[in-house]
Amino acid sequence: MGQHPSSQLEAPIQVSSREELVRLVRKWGDVNTDGILDQPTKIYTDPKIEGLIGYRIESGHAVVFGDPVAAPNDKLLLAESFQDYCEQHNLGVVYTMVTEEFANWSAANQSGVVVEFGERFILDPQVDPSELTGPKAVLVRKKVKHALKDGVTIHEYTNHDPQLKGQIEEVADNWLKRRKGPQVYLSHLHLFDDPYGKRWFYATVGDKVVGLLILNQLQAQQGWLLNNVMIKTDSPPGTSELLVITTLRILNNEHCHYTLIGPVPAKQLGKITGIGTLSSTITRFMYKCAKNVFHLDRHAMFWEKFQPKVERSYLLFPKNNLGISSIIALLRAFNVGSPKE
Repeated sequence: MGQHPSSQLEAPIQVSSREELVRLVRKWGDVNTDGILDQPTKIYTDPKIEGLIGYRIESGHAVVFGDPVAAPNDKLLLAESFQDYCEQHNLGVVYTMVTEEFANWSAANQSGVVVEFGERFILDPQVDPSELTGPKAVLVRKKVKHALKDGVTIHEYTNHDPQLKGQIEEVADNWLKRRKGPQVYLSHLHLFDDPYGKRWFYATVGDKVVGLLILNQLQAQQGWLLNNVMIKTDSPPGTSELLVITTLRILNNEHCHYTLIGPVPAKQLGKITGIGTLSSTITRFMYKCAKNVFHLDRHAMFWEKFQPKVERSYLLFPKNNLGISSIIALLRAFNVGSPKE
C-alpha cells in the first residue's frame, strides 16, 4: 500500500466522550490500555460494534495497539471493518502486542505476516510468589525482608491528599529522570489521568514516599494490568519487590485471580510465518540489534523472579504488509529516538 499524505486522518465514527473511551478500555482492554489512553492515539469505531481500535498513523501506516478492544466474538468483525477503512484511505496496517488467538486468525484470514516478538506475564494473586520454592522465590523473600527491615511500608492512595499526591508525582519524576540512554516506550506517563478503574499503591519510609505502583482494571478478565513500578534513587533495596508482593496480597484478599504484566520483549524472536527464510533471518538480526541497543531484556529480568505464567505476544502485518516503511512506522509508534516526555 502507498503512503497517505496526512497524519491527521480521523476515523468517521468516534466514541462520544473521554469517559466513554475509558469505560470501553476498562471493559475490554488488555496490555494495550496505556497506549490507547495516551493522548496521541487515534480511535476507530464501527457503529454496529461495541468496541474500538486504538492506533497511530506513522509513515503511511496505521499502527494498532493490541487486539481490537471488544468482546471476543466482535474482535474479528471490528478488525475487518478497520482493514476496509484503512484500505479505502491507502493506509497499511501493523498490529503490535496481539494475543496468539488473534494472530492465528489474521494469518488465516488476512494473509498476514506473524512475528512472535514478546511475552505476557500473568500472576495469580492467589499464589504468593514469595512462598514458592526455588532460587527465584528465595531472592524475592530476601528482598522483601530487606525492605521491611529498613522500615518500608505500603499503602493505597485513596484520600486525594494534595501533599501526598505531590510526593507520588515526585517519585515518578525521579524515576523518569533516571532512565538514561536510548528508550523505547509505548505511552507517556499519566499518573492521575482517567482515574476510573485505576489504583495507586505507594511505599513510604517514615513520612517520605519512595516508591509507586499503578494498577489498571481489566474487567473482562476480572483482574488488573500491573505495568508501572517506580522507585526513587534513595529507596531501600527490595522496595520494588515489596510493592509487588503487598499489592498481590491485597488482590488475594479481594479474591482476584488475574494480574497481567506486559508487553515484555522476548530474549529472541520466536516463530515467524508468512515470509521467506532470508527475510526471517534479517528480521531476527534486526531484533537482536535493537535488543542490545535498547536493553529490551531489563523488564523481563525484573518480573521473572515472581515466576509468572508466560503467554506469547505477536506483531502482525496484515496483507503481507511487512517492509521498510511498516518497520519505520512501528519504530515511530514506539517513540524510538524520542524524548521520554
